[in-house]
Amino acid sequence: MPGGNEKDQFLKIINAISHKYGGPLFEPHVTLVSSFLGNKEDLLEKTQALSKNICSFEIIFDKISHLDEYFRSIFFEVKFTEKLMEARNLACEKITCSETKYRPHMSLAYGNYNLPTKLKIAKNINKTPKGFFVNKIFLTFNNEIDLHWKVIDCFDLIDKSTNSQSG
Repeated sequence: MPGGNEKDQFLKIINAISHKYGGPLFEPHVTLVSSFLGNKEDLLEKTQALSKNICSFEIIFDKISHLDEYFRSIFFEVKFTEKLMEARNLACEKITCSETKYRPHMSLAYGNYNLPTKLKIAKNINKTPKGFFVNKIFLTFNNEIDLHWKVIDCFDLIDKSTNSQSG
């Protein structure tokens, strides 16, 4: 999840689209791993252990895209960098998930919009950050049926400026 000024900028975009076109509000985020189950205590332990093995890194956006999917209606494609791939692989090792395909992205709008509306929305998105710095990971609860999304806890990643093994 972006923080500070970047989070505010993305929230402004998400809120504007939501209010104008009737979609739900949500926190800006890039999912590292999803489709996993477990009890809360076990998942908290696994996420904390994971955070101690991932160095902070950059999320870099590629372009705005759209799909005929509710949760990826309009989104920034995220470059699948080496650091993101390392974080993803570690997450899949630590947290058992059933997710088989991974397309990193940051949604800007959820909803079932027609193509002309999606193109209009995407065309009007401008002046956005080119990405954001990741120094925390979040364990969240997500109920896609009732559109309920809640942060359970947050964990700091390894500060790469103090880690002699990072590049």
